[in-house]
Amino acid sequence: MIFELPAPELDASDSLVSCIEARRSVREYTEAPLPISVLSQLLWSAQGVTGPDLKRTAPSAGRLHPVHLQIVVQRVSELEPGTYEYMTDSHSLKLIGDCVPETSMHELGIGDQPWLKEAAIVSGVSANLGSALRHFENQAPQGERGARYVYMETGALAQNVHLQSTALGIGCVLVAGFDDSRVKEALRLPSDLEPTALLCIGQRRDG
Repeated sequence: MIFELPAPELDASDSLVSCIEARRSVREYTEAPLPISVLSQLLWSAQGVTGPDLKRTAPSAGRLHPVHLQIVVQRVSELEPGTYEYMTDSHSLKLIGDCVPETSMHELGIGDQPWLKEAAIVSGVSANLGSALRHFENQAPQGERGARYVYMETGALAQNVHLQSTALGIGCVLVAGFDDSRVKEALRLPSDLEPTALLCIGQRRDG
């Protein structure tokens, strides 16, 4: 099942400087759902198409684009809870599985990270590390350069989402401490994709 997302807003936004200054890791969320328009904007900021030849919002070494997004939706208006894949070319979501139970979401983290089960969405960043390693195998240090590029791309994507979340007035935190095998199972990743980051996002609980 494919769900078409609303078009992202490309005009009005807070200034980049103010978003950089205000950006913080936010780990406490209300139970209010995210509007579907907010999810659309976040996904576009992460991997949206911005120009000819499918140029994207985040840079990619060699234009390889090995990074993918899977989203566990727990509370989003106009969207059923479930696990989705973001289809960059069409700015749409493909349903790939049921919603992950709260207990299982909590168990994805190393240590006690309750924001994994309390966030409105958890966006999983995954990458085809094998393709990156092969593509850059002639660059020293051999067997490592491609992986470095993948993690740089993941970092650029994550910062885009953090700044976009700040502009939208919602909370976001990057989770790097997770159980790889459990994340692969929860996000239904094929064998050629490895998780590189998780982003917990929700309506921030202030005060």
